[in-house]
Amino acid sequence: MSAYINYLNSLTNKNRSQYPEYSDQIKWIGYYEAAEKEEERNQILQRMEQKLQWSFKNTKPWINRLSKGCQLCGQGEWSCLFVTGKCNAKCFYCPTSQDQDGIPSTQLTSFDNPEDYVAYLKYFGFKGASLSGGEPLLVFERTLNYIQTIRKELGDEIYLWMYTNGLLGSEEIYQKLADAGIDEVRFDIGATGYNLKYIQLASGIIPNLTVEIPAVPEDFEKIKQAIPELIKLGVTNLNLHQLRLTNYNAPRLLKRDYTYLHGEQATVLESELTALKIIEYIAENKLDIGLNYCTFNFKNRFQKAGFRRKIASKFLDHNTQLTENGYIRNISFNGSSYIIKDNQIQSRDDSQHNNIPDKLEISYKGLLLDDHLENQYYLKKVIIGNKAFFLRTGLTQNTSILENHKLTEFLNLFNNHGKEIPDDQDLFSLWKNEFIEWNLREYF
Repeated sequence: MSAYINYLNSLTNKNRSQYPEYSDQIKWIGYYEAAEKEEERNQILQRMEQKLQWSFKNTKPWINRLSKGCQLCGQGEWSCLFVTGKCNAKCFYCPTSQDQDGIPSTQLTSFDNPEDYVAYLKYFGFKGASLSGGEPLLVFERTLNYIQTIRKELGDEIYLWMYTNGLLGSEEIYQKLADAGIDEVRFDIGATGYNLKYIQLASGIIPNLTVEIPAVPEDFEKIKQAIPELIKLGVTNLNLHQLRLTNYNAPRLLKRDYTYLHGEQATVLESELTALKIIEYIAENKLDIGLNYCTFNFKNRFQKAGFRRKIASKFLDHNTQLTENGYIRNISFNGSSYIIKDNQIQSRDDSQHNNIPDKLEISYKGLLLDDHLENQYYLKKVIIGNKAFFLRTGLTQNTSILENHKLTEFLNLFNNHGKEIPDDQDLFSLWKNEFIEWNLREYF
């Protein structure tokens, strides 16, 4: 059995043990249904083959246009600040409780003033930033302060957007956001029962209007019917997400007749098929709106890898390299260091250029940055602006000894950017640290 199949089996086992109190309620996909539904997915994609675009190693299908913010997200150039953890909507699909305010935060770090967050954005060179929640309009003055400060300090160097359900919006609020320099507002119309009056308040005021919602299977017709009206309101993009199961939303999601797919997290089969059918509807009717299906595969792979790369890129030394998947690679043997260049192993020492040993040690590590208490273990203290952060080693740390015959096979993985997944367990472990996985997965 291949290493990849073993990995998928481990995900299946993890998923089935993650929800013990709901184990008899979850309808996991079966073998024959998986084959049938994969064929249905393939037929939808084939019918759109001439019109559908694919980005980010074929994990993000889209049509007509892909928003600037979505492009920056996939490129690892986006920081999302949760300005509050509290929300005024009660969406059945929400993955977390959304019932506490708290200090604005992102990725294990918090920022109780916008100046510190701007310093963070500058330090890592982010080209895009968004304000999310919870509901940012619940803390409008705070949200506005962060937007004003980011725009004042970074100018046109950064693309800036906000997420909202729109329930608290008004023409006055959107005018203030526009004056503050917001580039885009993304509305969750699923939270308002697809009532478009909340977007209408922002129409003609906010430069770019987007709708971003989960693809809820039973709302397929409502979403279709809303699209022509969205276009009239000036909405240029529709982003659809795949529903996923969490311990928080399980009591509500499991009341609906969904089928669940295995993966790094459990996702809803019917949600993916709904998203693809909506893209097909837009293609067939030649509707002028950009639609991207933000798959769980994309988010799990590219968003995580992008943030790892941002952190790690600041802390490389002359003996290490950064992998596509955001891990720091170190190749050594008997005190000598080596790099991968042009799909070949090369010595750091020019005098040893052609003297590559028969075996090499290859190690990987991921890095985290947080602002937790200083008495915990950390690699180094980092001062960004007026705030102290602590650099730590992430959970992923792997070391392998590769002898010559496997070294050749390892280097062959770079010929197609990791598209071919190796069967060998040792090579598979290396592959996982090096590359972001291609394509949507088969259903299992």
